[in-house]
Amino acid sequence: MSEQKYNRWLILVAAIITNICIGTLYAWSVFSLPLGKVFGWPATAIALAFTINHALSPVAMIGGGYIQDRLGSKANVIIGGIMFSVGLFITGFVSSVEMLYFTYSVLAGIGGGVVYAGTLGNTVKFFPDKRGLASGLVAAGYGSGATIVAPIASSMIISVGVLTTFKILGVVFFVVIFLCSLIIKKAPPGFKPEGWTPPVAVTASQPAASDLTWTQMLRDKIWWVVLVMLTCGAMSGLMITAFASPIGQQMFKLTPMDAALFVSLVAISNALGRVVFGYISDKIGRSSTIMVMYVISALAMLNLAFTDSVAGFAVSGIGVGAVFGGFMSTMPSIISERYGLKNFGVNYGITFIGFSLAAIFGPMTAATVRVSTGNYEQAFWIALGLNVLGLLFALLFRALDKRGSQIRVVKAGTM
Repeated sequence: MSEQKYNRWLILVAAIITNICIGTLYAWSVFSLPLGKVFGWPATAIALAFTINHALSPVAMIGGGYIQDRLGSKANVIIGGIMFSVGLFITGFVSSVEMLYFTYSVLAGIGGGVVYAGTLGNTVKFFPDKRGLASGLVAAGYGSGATIVAPIASSMIISVGVLTTFKILGVVFFVVIFLCSLIIKKAPPGFKPEGWTPPVAVTASQPAASDLTWTQMLRDKIWWVVLVMLTCGAMSGLMITAFASPIGQQMFKLTPMDAALFVSLVAISNALGRVVFGYISDKIGRSSTIMVMYVISALAMLNLAFTDSVAGFAVSGIGVGAVFGGFMSTMPSIISERYGLKNFGVNYGITFIGFSLAAIFGPMTAATVRVSTGNYEQAFWIALGLNVLGLLFALLFRALDKRGSQIRVVKAGTM
């Protein structure tokens, strides 16, 4: 197919805008306190809404991946977009915390995951020449959604109340996502940008990946190495990013307002890291980029353990945020290159279980450390250990990867 029939850059922009909308799910902290004030629900009950959202991520990603692989990204955006926007809208009518779990955590949460799985999978297929950069841009849209929407939502909550804000956002996002769905098209099989052919060096050392099913992927021992790398990278990042504000206030004596600025700084670094590390991985390779990320994150954790300055805290926050974002852009490229594009949606959805495990156990570990020791210092050392472990697995990944893609595909397909 000729690129002349597909404006892939316009499709990419539509995917980014769509993901900014669903990225609102990560602005939960903006809504939680106002909801508590309206209904008098305990903070733990409200926080569970976000936990359930994370726990359902594999379901959303695998289901969304299946839709994307079979029907194409437009179906994901339409189906998931309706679920997401309707979920937000009817959250404006909740009267019990159980209803909140259904509308926000289940309906909107799964809808957002379905959209993300589709836009990411489609982008990877449209950009075989720039997989890291393109997936990084899509992931950055998702990651920056909270940063962009949070101040708008906060202002709306002050003006019209939290429940009305949910209703308005639901309607607005429905319209925006619908308009984007008109632009998004399904990537044709074997799409190649006009004038582009895979470099000879790449085709010689890394033959085109066979389109493996998820069961074949699970039989490949390297997939388990990739899963550990993702879990370690995401867990170490979440242990810190999830508590950036309390760490700043307790350990660096920041005011709540200043601590909030640091949260925004980490969020911006997260979004930029997705683009920057995705681009770098296209240039120097996935394994080399991941090793660099682990080293940066480890140094950031080490600095956190010893620094007592606000500047030191800021530097570490930027490093941790950027690396965390980097894992969200490099992992899709690895899965698509190793296991093909035909079943990428489901394959990456299953791999995303590593992120879900990290989202559940990372913040929980840091919170436990805080309760038992009175501060977060031991959490920094645990996160440092996770980075060292991840670096070891990255070295193992590189060693196994050098054996040649053709050998790996044959093994995976015949087991």
